[in-house]
Formats: sequence, C-alpha cells, structure tokens
Amino acid sequence: MSNQRYITFAFIIGAIIVWAAVRSASIEIMASAGIPDPQLLNINGTSIVAVVMAIAAFIILLRNTRAVTFVDEVVVEMRKMFWPKREETINSTTVVLTATICLSAALAFYDFLWAKITSTFLFS
Repeated sequence: MSNQRYITFAFIIGAIIVWAAVRSASIEIMASAGIPDPQLLNINGTSIVAVVMAIAAFIILLRNTRAVTFVDEVVVEMRKMFWPKREETINSTTVVLTATICLSAALAFYDFLWAKITSTFLFS
C-alpha cells in the first residue's frame, strides 16, 4: 500500500478532531454539573480523557480495514483530479468576487428602496 503515509495522516487528523470534541464536551458536561476538573501532574483530567479517546480512535481506525481501504481509494482518486492553473484560479476568483459584489449592491439598493416605500405607506 503506497498511500500509507496519507492514510496515517488522515487518521491523525481524525484523532485530533475526536480529541477536540471529547475535550470540549467533557468540559461542558463537568461545568454544567458543577464538578471541578481534576488535576493529574498539572494536567486537566478532561485533557487526559480526551487524549486517551483520541489515541483509541486512531488505533481503531488503523485496524479497521474498511476505513483504510476507503481512505486509500480517496487518495487514489485525488491523484486523478485535474487542478487548475494559477491564471485560471485567479480569473475564476475575480469573476466570483465581482458577481458577489454586484449582486450584494443590487440587493442593498432594493432593500433601501423597499424600506423607503414601506416606511412611506406604513408610518405616514
């Protein structure tokens, strides 16, 4: 499997997401219950639990053949993708920004006009 480093990287990112979610959820649960966060070697208990859960998620993902196969197939498909050149990206971005600015200006004008019309009829 030539994509092992990409698979490992994807699973590390997944473990970081698990760590952040578990840590924030456990902090919220303990705060709402009024339980102080225990300290172990100057490290919060919620952080320790989150790290343990993240490591467990990483190991489970590495041992899950379906997850490894899925990420491997994603990497293979990503290598087949066509990535636009710098000029094409700049031109497309310019078109999108110009259209967004023009449409927002038109909507702002219509909103201002509608506010004037309604205020004239409702508050006169």
